[in-house]
Amino acid sequence: MSEEARERRISGGGSRLGSAAWAAGIAGALTAGLMFAPGAGAGPSTAAAPVMGPVNGGFEEPVVDGDIPGWTHTHGAADPDSFSVVDTRAAEGEYSLLLHNPSSEISAGLRSDAFDVEGGNSFRVAAQVYIEEYTSPGASALYFYFYDDDGQQLEQHTLSIGRLPRDSWQDVTLDADAPDEATSAAVLWYSSIANIATYHVDDVRVLDRGEGAVVEDLGIAMSTPNVRLGATDVLPDGTPVGYLFSDGNPVSFNVVDLRDGEMLDSIDMTGYTVASSIVVDTDHRVYFSVRAPNDGTLWRYDPLSQELETLATRLAGEAMLRSLLLDGDTLYGTTYPNAKVYAYDIPSGDVRDYGSVIDDGDYAWGFEQVGDELWVGTGAVGRLMSVDPESGVVDEIGLPHGVAPDFVNRIVRHGDLVFVAYSPASPDNVAVYDRTAGEWCCSETLEQEVGAWTRDSVDGLFFYLSGGSVHGYDIDARETVSIGWDDGPLATQLDGTIALELVELGTEQFPGTTLVGLRGDGTVWRYNLAEGSGDVVTGDIDGAPATIHSVGNGPDGNVYFGAYLSPGVMARVNHQTGDLEQLSGPGQADSMIAHKNRIVVGVYPNASFYVGKTNKDWDWGANPSHLFTLGRGEPHGQDRPLHMVSAGDLVAAGTIPNYGELGGALVLLNPNNGDHEVHRHVVEDQSVTALEYRDGLVYAGTSIHGGLSSEPTQEEAELFIWDVQQGEKVWSGAVPGATIIHAMTFTPDGRLWVLTEAGTIAEFDPDTREIVRSFETGIANSNIWGRLSELYYRGQDGYVYGNTSGRLFRFDPDDLDFEVLVSSGARQSGIDGEGTIYFADETNVYRYVPAGAE
Repeated sequence: MSEEARERRISGGGSRLGSAAWAAGIAGALTAGLMFAPGAGAGPSTAAAPVMGPVNGGFEEPVVDGDIPGWTHTHGAADPDSFSVVDTRAAEGEYSLLLHNPSSEISAGLRSDAFDVEGGNSFRVAAQVYIEEYTSPGASALYFYFYDDDGQQLEQHTLSIGRLPRDSWQDVTLDADAPDEATSAAVLWYSSIANIATYHVDDVRVLDRGEGAVVEDLGIAMSTPNVRLGATDVLPDGTPVGYLFSDGNPVSFNVVDLRDGEMLDSIDMTGYTVASSIVVDTDHRVYFSVRAPNDGTLWRYDPLSQELETLATRLAGEAMLRSLLLDGDTLYGTTYPNAKVYAYDIPSGDVRDYGSVIDDGDYAWGFEQVGDELWVGTGAVGRLMSVDPESGVVDEIGLPHGVAPDFVNRIVRHGDLVFVAYSPASPDNVAVYDRTAGEWCCSETLEQEVGAWTRDSVDGLFFYLSGGSVHGYDIDARETVSIGWDDGPLATQLDGTIALELVELGTEQFPGTTLVGLRGDGTVWRYNLAEGSGDVVTGDIDGAPATIHSVGNGPDGNVYFGAYLSPGVMARVNHQTGDLEQLSGPGQADSMIAHKNRIVVGVYPNASFYVGKTNKDWDWGANPSHLFTLGRGEPHGQDRPLHMVSAGDLVAAGTIPNYGELGGALVLLNPNNGDHEVHRHVVEDQSVTALEYRDGLVYAGTSIHGGLSSEPTQEEAELFIWDVQQGEKVWSGAVPGATIIHAMTFTPDGRLWVLTEAGTIAEFDPDTREIVRSFETGIANSNIWGRLSELYYRGQDGYVYGNTSGRLFRFDPDDLDFEVLVSSGARQSGIDGEGTIYFADETNVYRYVPAGAE
């Protein structure tokens, strides 16, 4: 373990709910022969644990003047009569507590008196409930509080009971580790606003289970500059500046002197992780937006006073401000998810919402002012639209024959020509419109696969990236011209270039106009057009923690982590030393899997696959090296390889399709030579989100959802079985009540465990192809592709561990005893070759040691 690792105890909060059939009311045969048998849940393993409270947890003590001994009506506006002790129903003894809240406009809560607890120990709230009505399944009913010596609340842990079966007594538990400074605790039973509820509670006990688990913070997994958006300007005093956003936790806004890389100002946009849009006004003020979370906020930065101000939030009622442009005192913008165009009046702050420019797409992306019109490119249905800013009339501009993209993502006007970039390429990705002739023309005068371009021009030329080089484009002659790039000093410096700008640097070394390239690592290359000279300047941008996006295993027994929209990083934890190491990697690793002596990495976008050997020096691109790419376009239309499993001599991968499309794929690939088979629509219009392998068969779970901006056509997720040798699906069955299969794992005895988006965990018998037992965890995860959920077996103690909705949990596959180990922040988790469990929040990796294991 590294010396820098910090050991701390953290709280866990969790639940075990009485076992029930997967979907209430299931009877008889189900789709495609899938059968469910109700399971018999086991009670919590708490017989030997001392009971710490609460007083009168069985509600057997006489009520005095309407007061329930040991309990107080402390939450909500409901009448105290919402709580009563009744003898009409009891799980133990003669009485139970009845909570009756008949209104969706009020809440009701009854809290126990506080009782003593030992800080640092692990506790379980155990109770029995009998639900008659509960209209909001996700609403929490059970709360468990910890307090310090002064009675100040330290933590709360919650449990929803809304998905339990009705009209029968059910065991529920809520597990939590007390903070070290905790001295007392209390229990609350609650019905929230908007939840109409009638339920009984009995036999409430809080049990001390001894010393809690230990969680060790190994530190930040990956930290690096991550420049994905930027712009330039020359200030009134002649200072050429670059405005560079570095994505991370948080995203930062940086002002860099382009003459020497000196940092002039830097602002952490706390709470946000990704830059969205930027435009620079003629008065040098900068307008921009950042996202993740998406709240549609517009900021303004004044480089002269170095002041930042918030101008508006939820502009046009939207979540993301996609593109910005300025015309005098009016700022125009586009949005997601309703593909809107809006106008923001800078002096008054008034907003004009032009509405959605298309009805069947989410993105308004490419954006340019062309004459008196605003041209807008859309996605995930790629169209080119025009908006009259005066009248608000929206018209469609037909794209050239044969161009039917998913996205129109960039538009720029140079003279009478308008350049419209789209994706996916086929193989061209830019159409050119001649405004004088009123027709599309001359796209063949550009190189294929045009990348970043300059929005400005100089001496009749603008500049663009293509084919690993920088080209000039003569606007009047309508032809691509050489600028001597390939023979120049920067011919090998294009990697990572995210934007091109034309800037007057104002130095002797760089007279006149200089072409500047902004790179993802925060460096800037400068190519002087007059002299043909150039260099690279390192911007003084501090790296920010990258967002952890994925987790997987390598053949070396180590746990690997991938990053979200990064400049190219990964990380791994050494299973022998516990050290955390940052590695080079792809922009976004969606999945990693060990296959014999190799690691296979699935990469977004375009569903690319890489393979490497972990016993050799790690150097992304060389080791691991590129194996093949499926691509967003025809014939495969795949984008995100979110899950993989080693399947005999092959690796099986499950993919999510392109934006706006349905139908993921099961991909079978040979890591030795890249040979692969792509089987799309194995389940019609569904994505493949979870995989396991045993005895020549791939077991797969699906999601009814496709790529972003697609609309499902199916109602239920499925399990299917694929015979690798025969190369065909041999069985499938719908999963009633489930739309997404999040994760699966085998236990050594051949039982397959399946986790759904509703938090149901079910045991599937591969021999009978039936669900033989299932139980509700009460933890839902709505991610449409089953991300941020894992299941895996730990042989050292015989438990199945996993995570979902930020919680780390485990359950006993024999008696189904379920407990949450960490109540928040566990976005990813995995197990190394020694049986050590690691989990990650957005930026840090933690080592989890079960109670009593050290």
